[in-house]
Amino acid sequence: MFKLFANAQVLQPDMSLQHCDLLVQDDSLYDLLEPGSKCNKPVESEVDLDGQIVFPGLINSHDHLIDSCWTGLGKVPAANWFEWDRSVHETPEYRLMQKLSVTDLYVIGMYKNMVSGATTVVDHFPAEVSGTFTGHPLVSLLEHYYMAHSVSHHQLKWGSNAGEQFRQAHGILPFIIHAGEGTHQDIREEMEQLNRMGAIDKNTILVNCTFLEEAELQVIAARGATIVWLPTSSERIFGRQPDIKKILELKIPLTIGTDSSITGSSNLLAELKKAWRYSHEHLNGALSARDLVRMATSDAAKIFGIEKQVGTLTPGRRADFIVFKPQPEVDCFEQFISMQPEHFSMVAHRGVMMIGNDEFRRISAIDFSQYSEVKINDTAKILYGQPAQLLERMRHKLDSSIVFPFFDIASED
Repeated sequence: MFKLFANAQVLQPDMSLQHCDLLVQDDSLYDLLEPGSKCNKPVESEVDLDGQIVFPGLINSHDHLIDSCWTGLGKVPAANWFEWDRSVHETPEYRLMQKLSVTDLYVIGMYKNMVSGATTVVDHFPAEVSGTFTGHPLVSLLEHYYMAHSVSHHQLKWGSNAGEQFRQAHGILPFIIHAGEGTHQDIREEMEQLNRMGAIDKNTILVNCTFLEEAELQVIAARGATIVWLPTSSERIFGRQPDIKKILELKIPLTIGTDSSITGSSNLLAELKKAWRYSHEHLNGALSARDLVRMATSDAAKIFGIEKQVGTLTPGRRADFIVFKPQPEVDCFEQFISMQPEHFSMVAHRGVMMIGNDEFRRISAIDFSQYSEVKINDTAKILYGQPAQLLERMRHKLDSSIVFPFFDIASED
């Protein structure tokens, strides 16, 4: 099945915009065509994007989808992640969350990501749980990786130990682990332990790193490892950010994620906004809007070894993309980061519109019963699935009303 998205301004791998038509075959981008050129494939549906900008779908480099519930739980600021985590478990909201199914929490987390343009999510949770949600229509989850929570004595007991997980990655697949999430001596020694294991290498992806010092960052740089920045999580829980200035000076590959909703994060687009503000206020603008978009697309794809699947709008890659109307005389990257999710004209995943304006109704799935007419933050949209039923089921289980700050929808009247 071929779909033609004509008359678009498509973001290229070099971060320039090219006027072209996108030809999508099933779930992949088949070709980029000269505008108005004759297509020799049997196109079943065609839509004129009327000069709108098309960006690749974003990659959320770190989330905990099972913790998609209320935002901003726990006592803050905290000296260490485990103290904050203990306080989260004492909240009435967290106890209420235990009434909800893993499936419902995961699907809410997927909606949170998708509506903000994140079509690929790195879910940091054991594969025996997260693996059951691969192939979901809303977003794609990173499938091939190894992980541990951390190497401190306070670590959450997920799967094999860190050393075993790193060895199984064979220096090829991503090995993902939290580091530098507090001031406790046990946490201060994490990098030394990882170093002794030989577990800091080019495939090592260190999450958060809020309290890492310059010497530790130099080891990361020398070994070619990567850091995932969680702007809201670091600021809210610890009252500070990692040493981003030194990370940039050392040229450590850097990408960005949300962390779980309970840390206070709303969505990946909001994290890009926070990172952009931080760059202006503390880094002399060293990270531009263009840099941040690249960090959340092609850079993230390379870091996780999925650059042949996603990250750029290149023929053969998955047809994950975001469509939005350009503003005259405004830099497209700055405009993008300044937007709210409801301002996107469309978000497509695997060639299928997941959310969009009514004007795109005819290129959604053949069976329109798969969609809902909703309002997101008072803006009318067509949304894949039946999220109103999902929310009603959750309200019934909780025996109370619930509005997720990161997913505020209402059925269209």
